[in-house]
Amino acid sequence: MDPKQAAHILGGFATEKRVRILKALMSAGESGLSILELSRVTDTTVADIGSSLESLASLDMINISLVNNERVLVPNRKVLDKIFGEFYERYVVQRKSNSESTSG
Repeated sequence: MDPKQAAHILGGFATEKRVRILKALMSAGESGLSILELSRVTDTTVADIGSSLESLASLDMINISLVNNERVLVPNRKVLDKIFGEFYERYVVQRKSNSESTSG
């Protein structure tokens, strides 16, 4: 992942609302949450959720499906695992390896 792409992805976490939304969706699991449920869980208005969802969906961090004529939101775990896995590898594991090699 190049620095420009990493910065773009990190922008997905640029607001507290987006982080609360992702946290709520991750906690809900594979069944996901409707927009109204998400609004209640995050104590965020439906209108505020809309703009955050647009950003998260454009980064492919969430999936939106229609279940019984209601939008259901689920986290895209494959994408989120890849993002966090790459960041962990690059900024935790490599940094730890580099600091161990310079101190040893």
